[in-house]
Amino acid sequence: MEVLQQVIPALGLFGLLACTALLLVRIATVYVSGRVHRIRASAELIGLLVVLDFTIGPGLRVLGADSLVAPMVRAVLAATAIGFAFLLNSVVRVVLWDGLLSDHGERKVPVIVTGSVGVAIYLAAILLVMHFVYDEPIGGLLATSGVAALVLGFAAQSTLKEVFSGVALNATQALRIGDYVEIDGVYGQVHEINWRSISVKNPHTNSLYIFPNSGVADRTILNFSEPTSRFRYFLTFILELSSPPELTIRAIAKELENSRFVRRDPKPDFNMLGYTSEGIEVRVRWHFDDDDHWWDAQNEMVMAIWSAMRKHRLRIAINRTWLGTGDEWEKLDQTGAADFGKDKVAEQLAKSGLFAECPEADLSQLADAAKILSLNPPACFYEPGAPSDGLYFVLSGNVALYQPIDEKELHEIKVENCQEGQIFGLKSFVESAPRNYLAQAEQYSVVAHIPDEAVRKLISDHPEIHGKLQDDLAARVQQREKDAKVAHKELLAALHAEERRKLSEELRQNVGELLERPALHHFMSLLSSKVRHEDVLKSTMAGAAIIAACRGDVDEDEELFLRRAMAEADLLRHVNIDHGLELFREFAARDDVLARDGRVFGMLDRASEMKGGSQIAHSIAVVMTGVHGTPTQEECEALADISKRLELEAPKWALNIEGEQNG
Repeated sequence: MEVLQQVIPALGLFGLLACTALLLVRIATVYVSGRVHRIRASAELIGLLVVLDFTIGPGLRVLGADSLVAPMVRAVLAATAIGFAFLLNSVVRVVLWDGLLSDHGERKVPVIVTGSVGVAIYLAAILLVMHFVYDEPIGGLLATSGVAALVLGFAAQSTLKEVFSGVALNATQALRIGDYVEIDGVYGQVHEINWRSISVKNPHTNSLYIFPNSGVADRTILNFSEPTSRFRYFLTFILELSSPPELTIRAIAKELENSRFVRRDPKPDFNMLGYTSEGIEVRVRWHFDDDDHWWDAQNEMVMAIWSAMRKHRLRIAINRTWLGTGDEWEKLDQTGAADFGKDKVAEQLAKSGLFAECPEADLSQLADAAKILSLNPPACFYEPGAPSDGLYFVLSGNVALYQPIDEKELHEIKVENCQEGQIFGLKSFVESAPRNYLAQAEQYSVVAHIPDEAVRKLISDHPEIHGKLQDDLAARVQQREKDAKVAHKELLAALHAEERRKLSEELRQNVGELLERPALHHFMSLLSSKVRHEDVLKSTMAGAAIIAACRGDVDEDEELFLRRAMAEADLLRHVNIDHGLELFREFAARDDVLARDGRVFGMLDRASEMKGGSQIAHSIAVVMTGVHGTPTQEECEALADISKRLELEAPKWALNIEGEQNG
């Protein structure tokens, strides 16, 4: 009974303080609502209460209200304690809910979790006030609340485990949305990360796998998207002992010199893993751009190995006796001779418009002089600079002609597809000049190579053929120029997208280091009148606004693109994107936004004074180019000026390649 008499008044005081705390929290929430500087506003409230605590006693005594001094001082102390609880809850909100556990700045933790933590903070503050301010015994309340906390703790054990595992995963940045990973043998792209689980979508099976955070935290994660988004894979094969290993490696590397999906830089590497009961085990590893090109690259690698083996009569170890196959290359040669013999070649030449009027005997001689070549992608019939050695007539398949557009021949554009019944190698033959194009098999292609001497002998006997060849070349050159313009534009778009991807990737990997500040600096920034990293944010938004203004008025798509670009670069964990978008709209709407001596361009000067500021502002400016397509000429010029202002190198495509004048 005595315990009950002690607990009831304590419960009454607890209820009164709880109601008062709720009222104060509501007032404080209204005060800081919509403010960018939430923590600073919370600190201001505490400062006011502390000042009031020191002044209320003397003030009441001056007014002669001595009897009110003690209760009012206690009330102010209680309000100050609630204010500190409000500040602590604000810090948890900014650092945890909107920081470590957020998805690029967007809160993912349910309200029930954030609310429960907030209630726990305020309850602790109320109990401290009861004990230290009002000298009330709280043993009974603590026992009651302890039992309740124990029950709730057991009930929410799994939930808390997932939340803390989520904190650990987000703090280490082991995975991000969009990363391609392998978790517990399951491959896929990270689809969603929330407070209790991680969803991984397998792009090959279109299946969604959901892992609890705790399950992921204690497993080995293979992240294909780190440290770069470029993928690397491998395959192994067994080489017969009769096949020279060094020749095999050299032959495969040669076939891959003009690969389309296997990256040429860095080059594939080969490893001799040792001897087996069947022969020499060889492993080849290669890089490719992303998951979309996974199977294309692997198919290309398998075909390149097959082409190299066939061209040099090398053999992969298989149990030929058990399979009853014999020599596969000899069998393939016999099949080719039967399908594309002299008579078959002469028959197809007769169907060609260029040679249709030639006598059968002459076509038979031409076919007899021809050499049958069969290649698999990515093998080439000839490369730029090779001497002209006659004409090539497609018997089956498809051969693509590529034109190099730089001295190092790192990039080519497709100018023509040569299908069955068509001739290629015509330009260099007519002009008696070296080859201009790369002739590459796009399918398994069989081609008749007609030597230069045989063709010129036919022309000497039938001069009209030379005119037909020239007319055919003129028509094809005209079409090639049209196709080259389209292909060139597509290549520029691809190079531009690659540049943006690389910059975004580099920024994402280094943004933490670029924005690293001393712990005291971070603490003071929470109390500063500026938003977090406001100087970096202003210069970044200035660069983005300049690029956007080159296209005209800012539209919703550009704002969404900017938000996504900031998220992909992992900047939303460090800056307030809503405040940034306000600055972006403000800068883009200014009359002097494109003036090199204007205020917006002047914002860029501040970036070079801050650690990491120039790199961040420059990267986002590059990413913002070409939002609606290929970058315009005005965008390229503005980007070049931004780069110069930030004392960084402008992308080559912005300096050397003309953009679309009309956007």
